[in-house]
Amino acid sequence: MQRTRIGSLIWVALVAVPVGWSIGRVVDAMSDVLPPIPWVLPALLLFLAIAMFAGARAVRGWIHERRFDTRIDALRVARSVALAKASEYFGAVLVGVYTGLGLLAVGRLDSPMGRNRAILSAVVIVAAVVLTIAAVRLERAGEVPPPSDDENGGAHPA
Repeated sequence: MQRTRIGSLIWVALVAVPVGWSIGRVVDAMSDVLPPIPWVLPALLLFLAIAMFAGARAVRGWIHERRFDTRIDALRVARSVALAKASEYFGAVLVGVYTGLGLLAVGRLDSPMGRNRAILSAVVIVAAVVLTIAAVRLERAGEVPPPSDDENGGAHPA
C-alpha cells in the first residue's frame, strides 16, 4: 500500500462540503427542519481515535522497536494499517459533510435549533479531525523501515 497523502484527504473533505450542504438543503426543503446531528457521534469518533492512537503505539513498538510479542502479529499489523487507511478517508468525508451542514446551520443561528446544529457540527468536525490524525499516525506507524546493512549480512548490492 502507498502512503496516503494529506493533500488527498484535504481534497476529499473539500469535495464532501457541497455534498453535506446539499443534503442539508434537501432535508430542509422537504421538512423545513435542518437534518438532525446525533450527539453520540463525536463520542464514537473520539473512541475510535483513542483506539487508533493505541494501535499506532502497539504497531510502532512491534515494527520499529522490534518488540515481537504474541499479542500482535504481521497479519494484525496489516489489518490495522488497512483500517487506518479507511478511517482516514472516513474522517475526511465526515469533516466535509458536517462542515457543509454546519455552514447551513450558521444561517439559522437566531433559532435554538440552528445554534444546536451549528455547535454539534463543530464538535463532530473536531472529533473527525482527531480521528483522521489518529488514523494517519497508525498508518505511518505501520511503515516498515528499509533493512539496515547489518540485516543484509553487510553485503552491498552491485
